[in-house]
Amino acid sequence: MTEPFWYDLGGEGHADAQIGSIVQVPLLSKTVAGVIVELGSPVLSFRTKSISLFAPSGAKVPVAWIELLQWLSSYYFTPLPQVFAACMPKPAMDFLFGKTKARVVSIKTKLKKSGSASANNSEANLDQGLSDPNVARDFIPTAEQKVAIDSMTESLEPFRFQTYLLHGVTGSGKTLVYLHLARKALAGGRRVLILLPEIALTPQALDRFRGFLQRPVLALHSNLSATDRRELWRSVFAGEADVIVGARSAVLCPIDNLGLIVVDEEHDGSYKQSDASPRYNARDLALYRGRQEGCPVVLGSATPSLETYYAARSGKYKLLELKTRATGSKPPLIRIVDMREQHQLQGSLLLSIPLREAVQKALDGGEQAILFLNRRGYSHRRVCKSCGEPRQCPHCVAPLVYHKSKQSLICHYCGFRVGVDSPCLKCSGTTWLDVGRGIEKVEEYLQSILPSARIARLDRDSTSTLGGAEKILGMFKRGEYQILLGTQMVAKGHDFPKVNLVGVVDADSGLGLSDFRAQERAFQLITQVAGRAGRHQDSGVVFLQTYKPENPLLGFALSHDYASYFEAEISRRKELDYPPFRRLLLIEITGSDEKTVDEHMQQFAEAFQHFADQAEVIVLGPAFAVMKKIKDQFRAQIIGKGKAPNQLQWTFHQALERYKPKNPQKTKMRADMDPLSML
Repeated sequence: MTEPFWYDLGGEGHADAQIGSIVQVPLLSKTVAGVIVELGSPVLSFRTKSISLFAPSGAKVPVAWIELLQWLSSYYFTPLPQVFAACMPKPAMDFLFGKTKARVVSIKTKLKKSGSASANNSEANLDQGLSDPNVARDFIPTAEQKVAIDSMTESLEPFRFQTYLLHGVTGSGKTLVYLHLARKALAGGRRVLILLPEIALTPQALDRFRGFLQRPVLALHSNLSATDRRELWRSVFAGEADVIVGARSAVLCPIDNLGLIVVDEEHDGSYKQSDASPRYNARDLALYRGRQEGCPVVLGSATPSLETYYAARSGKYKLLELKTRATGSKPPLIRIVDMREQHQLQGSLLLSIPLREAVQKALDGGEQAILFLNRRGYSHRRVCKSCGEPRQCPHCVAPLVYHKSKQSLICHYCGFRVGVDSPCLKCSGTTWLDVGRGIEKVEEYLQSILPSARIARLDRDSTSTLGGAEKILGMFKRGEYQILLGTQMVAKGHDFPKVNLVGVVDADSGLGLSDFRAQERAFQLITQVAGRAGRHQDSGVVFLQTYKPENPLLGFALSHDYASYFEAEISRRKELDYPPFRRLLLIEITGSDEKTVDEHMQQFAEAFQHFADQAEVIVLGPAFAVMKKIKDQFRAQIIGKGKAPNQLQWTFHQALERYKPKNPQKTKMRADMDPLSML
């Protein structure tokens, strides 16, 4: 279903009907929830059904929110009913109408906009709780922070749209800047939306915002308890949700009267919805909402995306910088360890001699350490010793990863698993060579050389239960663990006072990927995880273990030199004609038959190229994706590169009209505007 539906308001329904009203309606054999997007009296050629029920207390969504979803539908090539279904989640409908399995649809009638709901403008309680001098001292901005706060306050008095990039080194206190801006926005009678890249960061952010603002601050993310979900949606529909802190989906919360939007760690790839439609980027939706509401949007990061920093350097965004740590501590000392030399000294190893000694010294001094390896499992490839055949996933073009803790070989793409003792499919051999190192192998090694150390592992496997990540991080912060060994989850915004040592076990990881963003992601990860060290003292040290010490990227990390890294990378992007100099559209055709997928993609690519020539769009492909098959689906792609989104959108729609494959039901197509991954 790609279009909204017409319904009869019914006799008594007229009084309650407004654009944005949430209702229940009959659809086929079900009763489903929906939103009125237009009102009117059109002449129809069919008989309409009547609205069954209006939401209690006249609950509705803002008109601007409907416009946001209409833009999202158009920009990200997703039918409007599907967008509403994704953006008006089931817990919200459960709160209004009780438990129901119905999905959301939109309901179309015909009239223009009505006004949006007003926010609670109360300024009470803003100063309560700060009379304690010890508490107040924690919230006093440094000179650098005050300059940033004052600069951004000009967009709060009066409120107006402006995008700011707050480029602050790790530990510079960007959160304190957000707190003071939030306080000013609330004092002006507006609401505040804070986006975070990781659910695990939400508890510490909630504590800080509640402690400073002394008013309710609501969380919005997928791991909320049933009680918290109910309170969230009660507050949203009652117009009481003045401050919301949440992950990616929080940008779609149906509130209005926003006075400040913050996207913390704006570079983080988790803001992009990539696995289901609509494939939106929460950062870009935040900018759209800021323009809608006439309020400032603050993008914060120590390692901004190339596109964001380029926009700031070009004057499109206002650039504000925090160059020193808020505690006065110095940036950590970076030590590059040449693992080729270490290999000659002691053969194959997981931790170098310098890093092992540094970990022992930290533990002896009552400090903590973070070790980072962005690879799950025990080893990332298993090879038969008899015939040399690697164990591959039968459903994906990917190796099965050995997870010793689960005694299984697991595919990280589709979840397929077999027992660790299963024989080779080619020769029935049962002896194996495990290749590569995963985080479980490093954990086992640490336990063998530091048997008395308390070690926590933080990855997707150890945090699969609800609240698992928050529990591990809380225990580490309280000192119950001495070593935190983690994947990229440890790199995001955590502040541990006793951590003065960070070890990057494999600084080369990710650099070999055939994706133009691979270098950028690697630099961001290394810089972010290094920033966990020495945030409260001058003794922070970071060890980068590498087999390629001459890599210029490591040199930029060594000198904490984002600006030089940017200049080198932006030159490469310009030469390749990639973002920010071009916008990208990734079009993918999938299906279970390789030949059919190839034929359909060739046909679509021919149509796309025809219109691309007219729109001055550059076309790459067609070709099968690097990950050619995932979940038994073959994947063929083309990439369009245009100067502006409308060029790509026009080309795609025109090509789609011309594309008439045989047996179209045998393949599926998806279009991803501004993709972050090309794999």
